Amino acid sequence: MKQLGTLLLCIMFIACAQADRTATNTAAAPERDKRITELSKEKNLLTGFFKPMAVQDGDWLGSHPEDGETFEGYVESRPTLPTADRKTIYIQPIGKFSGEQHSVIRSTADYMRAFYSLPVVLRDARPLGKVPDGMTRLQYPNNRQIQTNYFIDQLLPELLPRDAAALICFTSFDLYPGDTWNYVFGQASLEKRVGVWSLWRLEKDNGKPAGKDLFLDRTLKVAMHETGHMFSMRHCTKYECLMSGTNHLGETDRRPLDTCPECTMKIVWAMKYPAAERYKNLAEFWRKQGRADEQKQMLEKAQAVGEVK
Repeated sequence: MKQLGTLLLCIMFIACAQADRTATNTAAAPERDKRITELSKEKNLLTGFFKPMAVQDGDWLGSHPEDGETFEGYVESRPTLPTADRKTIYIQPIGKFSGEQHSVIRSTADYMRAFYSLPVVLRDARPLGKVPDGMTRLQYPNNRQIQTNYFIDQLLPELLPRDAAALICFTSFDLYPGDTWNYVFGQASLEKRVGVWSLWRLEKDNGKPAGKDLFLDRTLKVAMHETGHMFSMRHCTKYECLMSGTNHLGETDRRPLDTCPECTMKIVWAMKYPAAERYKNLAEFWRKQGRADEQKQMLEKAQAVGEVK
Protein backbone atom coordinates (compact mmCIF):
# COMPACT_ATOMS: atom_id res chain seq x y z
CA MET A 1 0.00 0.00 0.00
CA LYS A 2 1.37 3.40 -0.89
CA GLN A 3 1.86 5.79 1.98
CA LEU A 4 -1.38 7.45 3.07
CA GLY A 5 -1.90 10.98 1.89
CA THR A 6 1.21 11.52 -0.20
CA LEU A 7 0.75 15.00 -1.62
CA LEU A 8 2.86 15.05 -4.72
CA LEU A 9 3.73 12.73 -7.56
CA CYS A 10 6.99 14.38 -8.44
CA ILE A 11 8.72 11.83 -10.64
CA MET A 12 6.42 13.05 -13.40
CA PHE A 13 7.62 16.62 -12.97
CA ILE A 14 11.29 15.75 -12.96
CA ALA A 15 11.03 13.61 -16.08
CA CYS A 16 9.02 16.21 -17.95
CA ALA A 17 11.31 19.04 -16.86
CA GLN A 18 14.26 17.19 -18.34
CA ALA A 19 12.40 16.56 -21.60
CA ASP A 20 10.80 19.97 -22.18
CA ARG A 21 13.38 22.59 -23.08
CA THR A 22 11.23 24.83 -25.24
CA ALA A 23 11.22 27.91 -23.03
CA THR A 24 14.73 29.04 -22.07
CA ASN A 25 16.48 32.15 -20.89
CA THR A 26 17.82 33.79 -24.03
CA ALA A 27 19.81 36.57 -22.36
CA ALA A 28 23.46 36.86 -23.34
CA ALA A 29 25.74 34.96 -20.98
CA PRO A 30 27.47 38.01 -19.38
CA GLU A 31 24.15 39.72 -18.70
CA ARG A 32 22.67 36.52 -17.33
CA ASP A 33 25.67 35.90 -15.07
CA LYS A 34 25.46 39.44 -13.71
CA ARG A 35 21.79 38.97 -12.91
CA ILE A 36 22.47 35.64 -11.19
CA THR A 37 25.15 37.29 -9.05
CA GLU A 38 22.76 40.11 -8.06
CA LEU A 39 20.00 37.69 -7.11
CA SER A 40 22.40 35.50 -5.17
CA LYS A 41 23.18 38.55 -3.00
CA GLU A 42 19.46 39.13 -2.44
CA LYS A 43 19.06 35.47 -1.58
CA ASN A 44 21.59 35.77 1.23
CA LEU A 45 19.61 38.62 2.79
CA LEU A 46 16.57 36.38 3.32
CA THR A 47 18.11 33.41 5.10
CA GLY A 48 17.16 34.66 8.57
CA PHE A 49 13.46 34.37 7.79
CA PHE A 50 13.52 30.58 7.22
CA LYS A 51 14.29 27.51 9.31
CA PRO A 52 16.65 24.78 8.06
CA MET A 53 14.90 21.59 6.98
CA ALA A 54 14.20 19.21 9.87
CA VAL A 55 12.83 15.77 8.98
CA GLN A 56 10.37 14.16 11.41
CA ASP A 57 8.96 10.64 11.46
CA GLY A 58 6.63 10.09 8.52
CA ASP A 59 7.83 13.15 6.59
CA TRP A 60 8.36 13.24 2.84
CA LEU A 61 12.15 13.18 2.88
CA GLY A 62 12.14 10.20 5.22
CA SER A 63 10.69 8.01 2.47
CA HIS A 64 11.61 10.03 -0.65
CA PRO A 65 15.28 11.11 -0.41
CA GLU A 66 16.01 14.02 -2.75
CA ASP A 67 19.01 16.21 -3.51
CA GLY A 68 17.10 19.48 -3.74
CA GLU A 69 17.97 22.31 -6.11
CA THR A 70 19.72 25.65 -5.63
CA PHE A 71 18.69 28.83 -7.40
CA GLU A 72 21.80 28.65 -9.55
CA GLY A 73 21.08 25.02 -10.40
CA TYR A 74 17.56 25.94 -11.44
CA VAL A 75 18.83 28.55 -13.88
CA GLU A 76 21.30 26.09 -15.38
CA SER A 77 18.55 23.46 -15.81
CA ARG A 78 16.87 25.57 -18.53
CA PRO A 79 13.44 25.38 -16.87
CA THR A 80 10.07 25.51 -18.56
CA LEU A 81 8.84 29.09 -18.18
CA PRO A 82 5.86 31.20 -19.23
CA THR A 83 6.19 32.71 -22.69
CA ALA A 84 4.64 35.73 -24.37
CA ASP A 85 2.04 33.42 -25.92
CA ARG A 86 1.52 31.24 -22.83
CA LYS A 87 1.60 33.24 -19.64
CA THR A 88 -1.90 33.06 -18.13
CA ILE A 89 -2.83 30.77 -15.25
CA TYR A 90 -6.41 29.53 -15.44
CA ILE A 91 -8.25 28.22 -12.39
CA GLN A 92 -11.21 25.92 -13.11
CA PRO A 93 -13.44 24.77 -10.23
CA ILE A 94 -15.23 21.48 -10.97
CA GLY A 95 -17.99 20.16 -8.72
CA LYS A 96 -20.35 21.68 -6.16
CA PHE A 97 -18.83 24.14 -3.70
CA SER A 98 -19.96 25.75 -0.49
CA GLY A 99 -19.78 29.50 0.03
CA GLU A 100 -16.61 29.08 2.08
CA GLN A 101 -15.00 26.93 -0.60
CA HIS A 102 -15.79 29.53 -3.27
CA SER A 103 -14.25 32.20 -1.04
CA VAL A 104 -11.05 30.17 -0.61
CA ILE A 105 -10.78 29.59 -4.36
CA ARG A 106 -11.17 33.32 -5.04
CA SER A 107 -8.50 34.11 -2.47
CA THR A 108 -6.22 31.51 -4.05
CA ALA A 109 -6.54 33.27 -7.41
CA ASP A 110 -5.59 36.57 -5.74
CA TYR A 111 -2.60 35.02 -3.99
CA MET A 112 -1.48 33.39 -7.22
CA ARG A 113 -1.31 36.79 -8.93
CA ALA A 114 0.81 38.24 -6.15
CA PHE A 115 2.96 35.11 -5.82
CA TYR A 116 3.94 34.63 -9.47
CA SER A 117 3.12 38.01 -11.09
CA LEU A 118 1.20 36.35 -13.91
CA PRO A 119 -2.33 36.97 -15.21
CA VAL A 120 -4.80 34.69 -13.42
CA VAL A 121 -8.28 33.93 -14.75
CA LEU A 122 -10.79 32.34 -12.36
CA ARG A 123 -13.46 30.54 -14.36
CA ASP A 124 -17.01 29.78 -13.24
CA ALA A 125 -17.51 26.40 -11.60
CA ARG A 126 -18.73 23.59 -13.81
CA PRO A 127 -20.22 20.18 -12.97
CA LEU A 128 -18.12 17.05 -13.08
CA GLY A 129 -20.34 15.30 -15.59
CA LYS A 130 -20.22 11.59 -16.34
CA VAL A 131 -17.01 9.87 -15.33
CA PRO A 132 -15.99 6.81 -17.41
CA ASP A 133 -16.20 3.37 -15.85
CA GLY A 134 -13.06 2.46 -13.94
CA MET A 135 -12.27 6.10 -13.08
CA THR A 136 -14.34 6.33 -9.90
CA ARG A 137 -14.82 4.31 -6.74
CA LEU A 138 -16.67 4.47 -3.43
CA GLN A 139 -14.65 4.50 -0.21
CA TYR A 140 -16.13 3.79 3.21
CA PRO A 141 -18.50 5.06 4.40
CA ASN A 142 -19.88 7.10 1.51
CA ASN A 143 -16.98 8.89 -0.13
CA ARG A 144 -16.94 9.00 -3.90
CA GLN A 145 -13.39 9.33 -5.23
CA ILE A 146 -12.36 10.28 -8.77
CA GLN A 147 -9.15 9.00 -10.34
CA THR A 148 -6.73 11.82 -11.14
CA ASN A 149 -5.98 10.36 -14.59
CA TYR A 150 -9.50 11.28 -15.68
CA PHE A 151 -8.74 14.95 -15.08
CA ILE A 152 -5.12 14.92 -16.28
CA ASP A 153 -5.55 12.86 -19.44
CA GLN A 154 -9.14 13.45 -20.53
CA LEU A 155 -11.09 16.35 -19.06
CA LEU A 156 -8.59 19.16 -18.50
CA PRO A 157 -6.66 18.98 -21.81
CA GLU A 158 -9.95 19.68 -23.58
CA LEU A 159 -10.43 22.81 -21.46
CA LEU A 160 -6.88 24.14 -21.84
CA PRO A 161 -6.74 27.57 -23.56
CA ARG A 162 -3.95 28.21 -26.04
CA ASP A 163 -2.54 31.07 -23.98
CA ALA A 164 -2.41 29.06 -20.76
CA ALA A 165 0.85 28.67 -18.88
CA ALA A 166 -1.15 26.31 -16.68
CA LEU A 167 -4.72 25.19 -16.07
CA ILE A 168 -5.37 24.43 -12.41
CA CYS A 169 -8.51 22.55 -11.43
CA PHE A 170 -9.95 22.62 -7.93
CA THR A 171 -12.51 19.93 -7.25
CA SER A 172 -14.82 19.20 -4.35
CA PHE A 173 -14.34 15.45 -4.88
CA ASP A 174 -11.75 13.30 -3.16
CA LEU A 175 -9.02 11.99 -5.46
CA TYR A 176 -6.94 8.85 -5.92
CA PRO A 177 -4.18 8.18 -8.50
CA GLY A 178 -4.43 4.39 -8.65
CA ASP A 179 -5.94 1.32 -7.02
CA THR A 180 -3.05 0.86 -4.58
CA TRP A 181 -3.44 4.38 -3.13
CA ASN A 182 -5.91 5.43 -0.43
CA TYR A 183 -6.04 9.00 -1.71
CA VAL A 184 -3.95 11.87 -2.99
CA PHE A 185 -4.39 15.61 -2.51
CA GLY A 186 -3.44 16.45 -6.09
CA GLN A 187 -1.54 15.60 -9.22
CA ALA A 188 -0.30 17.56 -12.20
CA SER A 189 1.49 17.24 -15.52
CA LEU A 190 4.09 19.75 -16.62
CA GLU A 191 3.96 18.34 -20.14
CA LYS A 192 0.19 18.79 -20.42
CA ARG A 193 0.21 22.06 -18.38
CA VAL A 194 -2.75 20.87 -16.27
CA GLY A 195 -3.25 19.88 -12.66
CA VAL A 196 -6.08 18.90 -10.31
CA TRP A 197 -6.32 19.39 -6.54
CA SER A 198 -9.02 18.40 -4.12
CA LEU A 199 -10.45 20.56 -1.36
CA TRP A 200 -12.17 17.55 0.20
CA ARG A 201 -9.52 16.84 2.85
CA LEU A 202 -8.00 20.29 3.20
CA GLU A 203 -10.99 21.65 5.11
CA LYS A 204 -10.97 18.80 7.66
CA ASP A 205 -8.90 18.71 10.84
CA ASN A 206 -8.94 15.36 12.66
CA GLY A 207 -12.43 14.65 11.38
CA LYS A 208 -13.78 18.09 12.28
CA PRO A 209 -14.09 21.22 10.11
CA ALA A 210 -10.80 23.11 9.89
CA GLY A 211 -10.89 26.78 10.74
CA LYS A 212 -11.15 29.33 7.96
CA ASP A 213 -7.50 30.36 8.14
CA LEU A 214 -6.20 26.77 8.21
CA PHE A 215 -8.34 25.80 5.23
CA LEU A 216 -7.11 28.83 3.28
CA ASP A 217 -3.46 28.27 4.22
CA ARG A 218 -3.52 24.64 3.11
CA THR A 219 -5.13 25.52 -0.19
CA LEU A 220 -2.64 28.29 -0.89
CA LYS A 221 0.31 26.03 -0.11
CA VAL A 222 -0.90 23.23 -2.37
CA ALA A 223 -1.76 25.55 -5.26
CA MET A 224 1.46 27.60 -5.16
CA HIS A 225 3.59 24.48 -4.71
CA GLU A 226 2.09 22.59 -7.62
CA THR A 227 2.24 25.63 -9.88
CA GLY A 228 5.92 25.92 -9.01
CA HIS A 229 6.39 22.38 -10.33
CA MET A 230 4.77 23.47 -13.59
CA PHE A 231 7.63 25.96 -13.92
CA SER A 232 10.19 23.16 -13.33
CA MET A 233 10.85 23.99 -9.66
CA ARG A 234 11.93 20.91 -7.74
CA HIS A 235 11.34 20.15 -4.10
CA CYS A 236 13.28 22.22 -1.61
CA THR A 237 15.37 20.22 0.86
CA LYS A 238 17.47 23.01 2.37
CA TYR A 239 14.77 24.94 4.24
CA GLU A 240 11.27 24.53 5.61
CA CYS A 241 9.76 25.94 2.42
CA LEU A 242 6.49 26.06 0.55
CA MET A 243 8.24 24.05 -2.18
CA SER A 244 9.29 21.27 0.22
CA GLY A 245 7.59 17.93 -0.34
CA THR A 246 4.94 16.87 2.17
CA ASN A 247 3.64 13.43 3.03
CA HIS A 248 0.67 14.34 5.23
CA LEU A 249 -1.38 17.32 6.36
CA GLY A 250 0.63 17.75 9.54
CA GLU A 251 3.74 18.29 7.45
CA THR A 252 1.85 20.63 5.12
CA ASP A 253 0.72 22.67 8.11
CA ARG A 254 4.33 23.11 9.27
CA ARG A 255 5.41 24.64 5.98
CA PRO A 256 5.47 28.43 5.58
CA LEU A 257 3.21 30.34 3.21
CA ASP A 258 6.16 31.53 1.15
CA THR A 259 9.14 30.11 -0.68
CA CYS A 260 12.62 30.06 0.87
CA PRO A 261 15.51 32.24 -0.39
CA GLU A 262 16.60 29.66 -2.99
CA CYS A 263 13.12 29.15 -4.40
CA THR A 264 12.13 32.81 -4.18
CA MET A 265 15.05 33.76 -6.41
CA LYS A 266 13.87 31.15 -8.93
CA ILE A 267 10.54 32.99 -9.13
CA VAL A 268 12.21 36.41 -9.22
CA TRP A 269 14.47 35.31 -12.08
CA ALA A 270 11.88 33.30 -14.03
CA MET A 271 9.09 35.87 -13.87
CA LYS A 272 11.33 38.97 -13.94
CA TYR A 273 9.57 39.89 -10.72
CA PRO A 274 11.63 42.07 -8.32
CA ALA A 275 11.71 40.50 -4.87
CA ALA A 276 10.79 43.69 -3.00
CA GLU A 277 7.79 44.23 -5.28
CA ARG A 278 6.71 40.62 -4.80
CA TYR A 279 6.85 40.87 -1.03
CA LYS A 280 4.89 44.12 -1.03
CA ASN A 281 2.19 42.50 -3.16
CA LEU A 282 2.04 39.51 -0.84
CA ALA A 283 1.84 41.85 2.15
CA GLU A 284 -1.11 43.61 0.55
CA PHE A 285 -2.88 40.29 0.09
CA TRP A 286 -2.48 39.51 3.78
CA ARG A 287 -3.62 43.00 4.76
CA LYS A 288 -6.87 42.39 2.90
CA GLN A 289 -7.21 39.06 4.70
CA GLY A 290 -6.82 40.79 8.05
CA ARG A 291 -3.73 38.70 8.86
CA ALA A 292 -1.37 41.23 10.45
CA ASP A 293 1.41 38.78 11.30
CA GLU A 294 1.76 37.53 7.73
CA GLN A 295 1.57 41.10 6.40
CA LYS A 296 4.33 42.20 8.78
CA GLN A 297 6.63 39.35 7.79
CA MET A 298 6.26 40.06 4.07
CA LEU A 299 6.99 43.75 4.63
CA GLU A 300 10.10 42.84 6.63
CA LYS A 301 11.31 40.71 3.74
CA ALA A 302 10.62 43.55 1.31
CA GLN A 303 12.68 45.86 3.48
CA ALA A 304 15.50 43.29 3.71
CA VAL A 305 15.99 43.16 -0.07
CA GLY A 306 14.87 46.69 -0.88
CA GLU A 307 18.31 48.29 -0.76
CA VAL A 308 20.00 45.80 -3.08
CA LYS A 309 21.03 47.31 -6.43
